[in-house]
Amino acid sequence: MSIRKTATRGLTLALVGSLALTACGSDGDGGDDGKVTLNFTWWGGAERSERYEAAIDLFEQENPDIEVQTSFGEFQDYWTQRSTDATSAELPDVIQMDASRLLEYANNGLLYDMSEFTDGGALDVSQIDEELIASGEVNEQLVAIPTGTNTLALLYNPDLLAELGVEIPDWDYTWDEYHDFLAEVTAAGADMDPPVYGATDYTMVWWFFMQHLVQQGIEPFSENGEMNFDEDDMRTFISSTDELREPEDLTFPAERTEQLLPKGGFTSGEAAVEFHWDNFLHGYSADLGTENMQLMPVPSGPDGQKHMFFKPTMQLSMGANTDHPEEAAQLIDFLINSPEAGEIIGTDLGVPSSQGRLDALNVEEGSLDARVMEYEQRVRDEGHATATVPVQPEGFGALETEYVEVLSQEFGFRQIDTDEFVERWFGEAPNLLVTY
Repeated sequence: MSIRKTATRGLTLALVGSLALTACGSDGDGGDDGKVTLNFTWWGGAERSERYEAAIDLFEQENPDIEVQTSFGEFQDYWTQRSTDATSAELPDVIQMDASRLLEYANNGLLYDMSEFTDGGALDVSQIDEELIASGEVNEQLVAIPTGTNTLALLYNPDLLAELGVEIPDWDYTWDEYHDFLAEVTAAGADMDPPVYGATDYTMVWWFFMQHLVQQGIEPFSENGEMNFDEDDMRTFISSTDELREPEDLTFPAERTEQLLPKGGFTSGEAAVEFHWDNFLHGYSADLGTENMQLMPVPSGPDGQKHMFFKPTMQLSMGANTDHPEEAAQLIDFLINSPEAGEIIGTDLGVPSSQGRLDALNVEEGSLDARVMEYEQRVRDEGHATATVPVQPEGFGALETEYVEVLSQEFGFRQIDTDEFVERWFGEAPNLLVTY
């Protein structure tokens, strides 16, 4: 169902994760009051939604002839609904886009070319780094605008670690040291009620497989979409945490994860650390109910270097079927460039891609926004970001879904072992990946 924005916007926040969304394109005739109506959809939790809604309220105040109807959902549900929208040519006017899905949508002619609005028009991209802008260009068309940048991080809960009497490793830690830390946390938390674990199994996170390959000197995909890794590479990665599973399973239990939904072990205070993108600090802090959270980089690879990379956090696109492209471009411009919108959104969508908005961001010392920005700056200053973001060919998102949403669930419940995981993923990959 569509969620129409009304004076009771807050009601939508209580429904996140439980909605079957259908966000149709705009009404070509406008509303009965003569306003242009735009549909805007995104994925994310309540924290992000509250920020977006507040920013949209401000946009509507400044643009009284435009009304924005909003909808949102959890990541996988979101893309399932977008696929349905695409089939019926009813994509929303403005879509939160992910680079992992960009080629799939752009190559099928589903996204509007926004180039016509960038030369003194409704959409100003002059304040965005050229490399970031290029991340949204497909077939010489500008089909996505980056909201910001992010990089991988280990988010940790200092209060919980202090209660357990366990210290976080130094920044220059290795994967072996990380494993030792997880085992120490799990042992220290075994007698708590409920028990506290170190973390979930990071080998079930697709992007950490990508990071692993980069640390091994492997570019995961070539420009034509072909895989540069094989079954042994994936098997080696998943097997690297065997010491945390055998003889005693020290990873966060899949059964407990299921019980805690929609939260996870970390955001429920039952795990001490969690790997994720750095901009998730906001949402995780809201879920956990504390701002005393910190960030540190990923462990170093076999050569002693971290080989981290920055990527566009999220992007904003327009459905090719929009009846109001100029107004949709105005909304994207506002969300990307407006200092006032920036104050509301902060770094929840990543460290702002627009330099003007970044410069205008009034960050309070010690705030979550400040921590994310300081973290990214330190990663740069200390030379940890030496790699480029891996190529994300058409089908990348489907490969991730197969890895994370299908096979990892069975693996977590120990219904399949590493060999079967790898065999089944590679058996399905040729059906999902588009090569040229």
